[in-house]
Amino acid sequence: MKARFVFAALLGAALVSSGAMHSAAQDADKKAPVKTAPKKAAPKAPEKKQEAPKAEQKTEQKKAQQKKTTPGTPSLVAQFGDWGVYVNKAGKTCFALTQPKERQPANVKRDPAYFFVTTRPADKLANEISIMAGFPLKEDADVVLTAASMNFPMFVKGNGLWIKEPADESKLLEALKKDNEITLKLTPAKGAVTTDRYSLVGLTQALERVAKECP
Repeated sequence: MKARFVFAALLGAALVSSGAMHSAAQDADKKAPVKTAPKKAAPKAPEKKQEAPKAEQKTEQKKAQQKKTTPGTPSLVAQFGDWGVYVNKAGKTCFALTQPKERQPANVKRDPAYFFVTTRPADKLANEISIMAGFPLKEDADVVLTAASMNFPMFVKGNGLWIKEPADESKLLEALKKDNEITLKLTPAKGAVTTDRYSLVGLTQALERVAKECP
């Protein structure tokens, strides 16, 4: 169980540092300004000066792509509805991921939250469900995840949640596939109860892709 906590924390940190839901190459798409040639310059001089920024642009774009696919960093390989499929080539880890569609109260400051369904073939682990809340949770609080009218008690550790009975994980996964969304009420270590709403649109297709990437 301890290994699960450590892995989820590292994965969440990697996603925050890599900007999980954003393109790493957005800045590289901006064109460099084109300099105007001096009046006495030869007619072809402006064309040569225009080519230099393009070469620099390609170099920056290449660097951005290399940064995006650095070993050890999860890379987005597909998007299905509200769920993305990520692959970490270092250690071959694949996971389906989504973030809350709504967080209440909206004025409470907290880190990003993530809902994972992770597969790690090397550890013989498939479709492990975990949620990173984005803030320290009250560990003795009762948390129940309800999907398809079924209740599943969750185990709380730090800012993460896992299903309390691992034997029921497959049942929870099937229940999630049958529902459109879930609402999760969480009690912070300090402060009032918060509510996160997650969409389940695209989960089934995302898990199918995960199975192909990490058979």
